[in-house]
Amino acid sequence: MSLALPDLRRRSALATQFAGARANPGAAAVATVAGLVNGSTMVAGASAIAWATDHLVVPALSGEPVPASAWWLSALFVLGVSAARWLTILIRGVSTGRVQYRAQAETRRAVVHRYLRLHPDWHRERSPGRLLAHAGGDVDALWSPMQFAYFAVGMVFMLLLALTELFRQALGLGLVGLALVVLVLALNVTYQRLLAPRARDAQAARGVVSGVAHESIEGGPVVRSLGLVEREDARFAPGVERLREADLRMAAVSSVFDPLLELLPTAAVLVVLAFGAPRVQQGTLSVGALVGVVYLLITIAIPLNVISRFLSMLPMSAAGRERVQGVLGSAHLVPEGSLDLSGSRPMRVDLRGAGVSRQGRQLVADLDLVLEPGTVTVVVGPVGAGKTTLLDLAGGQIHADTGSVLLDGVDVRELAGRAVPAHVATVSQSPFLFAESIRDNLVLDGRHRDDELWAALRRAAADEIVRGLPDGLDTVVGERGATLSGGQRQRICLARALLRRPRLLILDDFTSALDARVEQQVLAGLAAEPGPTVLISTSRPGPRTLADRTVMLHEGRISDVH
Repeated sequence: MSLALPDLRRRSALATQFAGARANPGAAAVATVAGLVNGSTMVAGASAIAWATDHLVVPALSGEPVPASAWWLSALFVLGVSAARWLTILIRGVSTGRVQYRAQAETRRAVVHRYLRLHPDWHRERSPGRLLAHAGGDVDALWSPMQFAYFAVGMVFMLLLALTELFRQALGLGLVGLALVVLVLALNVTYQRLLAPRARDAQAARGVVSGVAHESIEGGPVVRSLGLVEREDARFAPGVERLREADLRMAAVSSVFDPLLELLPTAAVLVVLAFGAPRVQQGTLSVGALVGVVYLLITIAIPLNVISRFLSMLPMSAAGRERVQGVLGSAHLVPEGSLDLSGSRPMRVDLRGAGVSRQGRQLVADLDLVLEPGTVTVVVGPVGAGKTTLLDLAGGQIHADTGSVLLDGVDVRELAGRAVPAHVATVSQSPFLFAESIRDNLVLDGRHRDDELWAALRRAAADEIVRGLPDGLDTVVGERGATLSGGQRQRICLARALLRRPRLLILDDFTSALDARVEQQVLAGLAAEPGPTVLISTSRPGPRTLADRTVMLHEGRISDVH
């Protein structure tokens, strides 16, 4: 069952929690009912204590005979209310968890899905650590109040019942209880207003620390090998200090308000005792009723504390919502149309005056190039000439700012999102493997027989690599599994691309980590049978032996084709 993600735009943090509840109505309804019943049992507990005091405790202390029925009824009353309270706490906790954690999961999926659709330029402006903070800590903060939401609903109901009971006992007692609730709510409103800007600063500081920490971890080998540990510590320290200061500013507010919130119920009990004791002496109020009222006021401290916790978490939730909405609301998407590509023959690619600019800098310009179906085109040029950008354009990974790129005569801007990946496979300069088995890395989103996997591995000269691994195709690679060299990873990534039988194969410096002998094996595998249209960038002479045509690139422009 899929949970519909609530719209986070123009919502307060409190409204967002209700939207999350509406997105999962079944569990939310169960949690709400359990919270209401739990709140009523807390008031019923006060009535049970009052009845037991008047019918059991006071007579027993006075030396009067107490019938056995009074003992049994007192025990059943108190134990029954306690059992109901325990059961509703259990049901409410389980149901609340279903709402909260499903909302978190759906929001994280939405954030990551948005990441995959956002333009590469958007990603270049943000560090990986910052993106991780959005999908992790910010989503947690967004939905954190949910853990107290249904508890708070039940406690609000309990407060209404408790105030009704206090007014039923005496007008003065009701006014004391009402004054207590109003004071606590007023304190919470002030608390939120003071805490909200501090919470936003703290959440932003956490994102900065996460970004620097991610870079430090990813670049650990470089840092250690160059002896830059102390320099990296110095770079990390300011962010940590800002986070510490932001947390201290939040703690300073909490340290003032938390004691006040704890003190108010105790002060209310003293007022009630001063008000009720003379009435007990006058006989207008029973001892049990006074004990029940005192118990009720002490019990009121629980809902007031829960409501306070719930309200105090809303500023952090609002900060998380703003940062998450910054991702979900971004319109900087890779444009796409509605057309699809069909056929299984090698693809024709036309670049017509294509150009790409980034931050005012022209990366490539006036690219006119035709890749005939089934041919191999090799792009060469110095570092920074724009080879990778040309390949990204031809493979539909980015769109031209000027001119156009056509795949089988269709402008890539008019193609649907899945049309390009269904027909184009890319092996990048930096081969990436998931921390999963070789089999899972090869198959990814499809189903293939083992003989197909081995055939693709042979063409990529990677079959002997896999046979030499402890569990063959089932060997897990990555940090928690087998370690592969850069060249081995390149070949497995090539096999993954070939396995999909693409109509257009883009190879970006795909033999950069191979020695000359292995490179020749890989090139021989590619040339062994007819295949897709192939576009290769390289700075090595080996791949040029496959070329039907070589394109010279200089300063972002095609200088020669032969």
